[in-house]
Amino acid sequence: MNRRIPITGVLLALCALLALAGCGSTTTTGTVGTSPTATTAPAPTATTAPTATTGATGAATVEMGAVSFASGTSVSIKAGQAVTFDDPSASGGIHDLVTGSHGSFKAMAGAPSEFASSSGIMFNPGDSKTITFPTAGTYTITCTIHPSMLATITVTK
Repeated sequence: MNRRIPITGVLLALCALLALAGCGSTTTTGTVGTSPTATTAPAPTATTAPTATTGATGAATVEMGAVSFASGTSVSIKAGQAVTFDDPSASGGIHDLVTGSHGSFKAMAGAPSEFASSSGIMFNPGDSKTITFPTAGTYTITCTIHPSMLATITVTK
């Protein structure tokens, strides 16, 4: 019996492989802004130092699963406090977090500088980054790779 694989199935498989290959191609570890590569922006000057750090602990934690936020989908902090975004190595996934919803970037006034562009903040399993929210407001965080991911960070004065 001769079985033929439909061309649609082959094309879908190739698209999935290309999407996965593109998701994890560039990452940095340590404090955001260190060790720039040809695909990252230059390190900021001391006067515009970023607020995201690795290994620090925030006033609240948002934990990520493989394709969703595992916990902390709604947290409240005070202005100037930080939120730790944790992507555990055992249960996390590759994520690109931005302000917005349904996987689409939307600029939000007062949001931390790490969320100021559509390039977002990349996470690989095992990454944990702490981001300070200096301005009061309500910020929605989504993942460009997993559009159903949505977390709300409420920052009070």
